[in-house]
Amino acid sequence: MTDTADHRIELYLRGDTYGSYDRQQRILARVEDLEAEGVVTDTEVDASWQRIRTPEQDSRDAALATYDEFGEWAGENGYRLEPAFERRQRSYIGSDAVHDVVVFPMASLAVYEGSDLQAVFPCADGTGEINFTVQDCLDAFESGESDWFEQFAAVTVDRASPRLTVNAD
Repeated sequence: MTDTADHRIELYLRGDTYGSYDRQQRILARVEDLEAEGVVTDTEVDASWQRIRTPEQDSRDAALATYDEFGEWAGENGYRLEPAFERRQRSYIGSDAVHDVVVFPMASLAVYEGSDLQAVFPCADGTGEINFTVQDCLDAFESGESDWFEQFAAVTVDRASPRLTVNAD
């Protein structure tokens, strides 16, 4: 990334975590400061991500589509979304039903340039040895180290605007 002012940040905060409100608010304030200082052109925030089950059970299936988009980016870069994101199966007591579940981290952040997904945080390299956090990303933006982002390969996605939608049910 050459000029960070051409980038947007999408910040996703889990709404069902306990004891993390202050940490989430510090992250949110840092993201808002980046936009206010002109470091990035736009920031979008979704503070209502929850534990996601299946699209049939989830009124916000855009969260699953966003997770899949993040997974495509991770695969292209040889990275993993785990352990911060967790995809597993969940069964229910008294039922034979088994559903895929995606558990989202307390905070996740995506950096876009137009329709290119530049980076997703948190993530880990393929070996699990190197983890990149939301804080690492914000530190790079705040210190003006735009070349730090060059270690990530962008993935073109089918959208240039956020998939941030909240169902009013």
